[in-house]
Amino acid sequence: MNEKALRAGFIDIYFGLIKHVEADLSRPLEDFKLSFEQYQIMTDLANNEATTLTDIVKRRKVTKPAIARQLRVLRDLGYVSQTTAKDDHRRRILQLTPLGKRIEAEATKASNAAFDQWVQILGEDKLLALLTMLQDAENQLHQTQH
Repeated sequence: MNEKALRAGFIDIYFGLIKHVEADLSRPLEDFKLSFEQYQIMTDLANNEATTLTDIVKRRKVTKPAIARQLRVLRDLGYVSQTTAKDDHRRRILQLTPLGKRIEAEATKASNAAFDQWVQILGEDKLLALLTMLQDAENQLHQTQH
C-alpha cells in the first residue's frame, strides 16, 4: 500500500471508527448533561485518581485551561466542589458532591452497558488486540515526539 492510500485509509478509519467510538461512549452520558471528558474527570475523582486540577491535567494529558473549562461546567451542574487544602492554602482540592457521586455511579452503569455491547459484537480477544495495538502506537508516537 502506498503512502497516499495508507493516509486515506487511516482517515477513513478515523471518521468511521474512532469518531464512532467517541460518540458511542458519549451517548449514554447525555442524559446526565456530561461530555465524555467531564465524565472521565468525575470518574478520576470518584476513584481517587485525582484530587486537584494539576492531577487531572497530568492524568488526562491535556492543558490546564481545557480542564478548568470542564470543571467549571461540573461545578455549575453541582457535581463537583472545590475547597482549599488545609495544609497549603494555594492548593484547591476537588471532590464529587453527593449529587456528583450519584450521577457518576449512574453514568458509569450506563457507559458500561454501552461498552458491554462492543464486547458482545467484537469479542474480548479482538478488543484486547485492538487496545494493545493502539497502546503500542501511542507509546511509539509519544517517544518520537519527545
